[in-house]
Amino acid sequence: MTTKKLYDLDSYLKECSAKVISCEAVQKNGLEGFAVELDQTCFFPEGGGQPADIGQIICGEEAIPVLYTYEQGEQIFHLCSREIQPGLQVTARIDFVPRFANMQIHSGEHILSGTILKEMGLHNVGFHMGHDFNTIDLDGEITPEQSAELEAKVNAIVCENRPVFVSYPSAEELPQIPLRKKPEVENLRVVEIENCDWCGCCGTHVALTGEIGLIKIIDTQRYKGGTRLSFLCGAAALADCAEKCRSLKNICVSLSCKPQEAFSNVEKLKAELSEKKQALAAKNKQLFSLLAKQLCESAEPFGTDRLVFVCDDSLSADELKTFAAQISSNEKTVGALFSCQNGVVSYALCRSKDAAVDLKALGKHLNQSLNGKGGGSNELCCGRLPSCKEEEIRSALRAF
Repeated sequence: MTTKKLYDLDSYLKECSAKVISCEAVQKNGLEGFAVELDQTCFFPEGGGQPADIGQIICGEEAIPVLYTYEQGEQIFHLCSREIQPGLQVTARIDFVPRFANMQIHSGEHILSGTILKEMGLHNVGFHMGHDFNTIDLDGEITPEQSAELEAKVNAIVCENRPVFVSYPSAEELPQIPLRKKPEVENLRVVEIENCDWCGCCGTHVALTGEIGLIKIIDTQRYKGGTRLSFLCGAAALADCAEKCRSLKNICVSLSCKPQEAFSNVEKLKAELSEKKQALAAKNKQLFSLLAKQLCESAEPFGTDRLVFVCDDSLSADELKTFAAQISSNEKTVGALFSCQNGVVSYALCRSKDAAVDLKALGKHLNQSLNGKGGGSNELCCGRLPSCKEEEIRSALRAF
């Protein structure tokens, strides 16, 4: 039996009366429940990049949650949390808050796609509505400057409050419509945004572009030879702008600057930090050189070589390598340096050019003994070990 789609011509219909046709236990979309088929529905099933409606089916005094809505052939099924007896007359009621958000997003996508095709000659080759943001995949690249111009143009269309029409053109009328996208289906449903976009579409839309409120492009990035454009509409776009304004204000308060000065101030801080890091690295190199000489004087025998053992949790992985380079500049010396941070032990093994030890074999032995991972050359091996005590490390080295 074909389900009558009441949302097709009225996206604002929040509830309807219906008769239960069938009900069967199913697993769908990672959910378990009962697939309830109605003779007619205002619930939109997932499709065309748009998520499924959720809501309730009112059966007597009980409101039964609808967890998901999907379509199979000409039938629409409502995944309910419990069984509903076929033949009963019920009321289907959608959760209109997410539905209206989807209407804003879908109409916003049509405005974006139509404007991009008209202004840039690029086609929408993929559309997805997500929990955090929505994406359009384009078959070409756009620059940040083009993105800014595009955002201004689409929001001008929103402000003009243009009407959005839904129709089912006849076979004679269809060739006269400048369709952006024509799905190969019978009885094509066309969504028109006045003087902007004409597209075959099964989704729900606003009646006037002003209801979208705001279209905000939040990112563009290269994707599969084209561009993936991420955007938000309506309340979600406003919330995103508000959050970013709060973040910018906090940054400005912290830097004691005006919003328009924030970026240059951050760049200045980055440059200063880079300079200080370089200066610190140079001083560390000098310090490590002096320490290496002292430690080599008291190094313990290690086969025909001597072993410098360092266990210092204040050293970063990069500092371990810098220190190791200074140790390996001494004759007949093997270095084993360790630092434990956040429950992970970083290590660096090194050897002087005249040392006899097989450093790669030593690294492999250490990893096998202490369940570590890492590798390198016969001059420097680096890796990580699970948190362990200093004596366990020393014992593993002695066993080599």
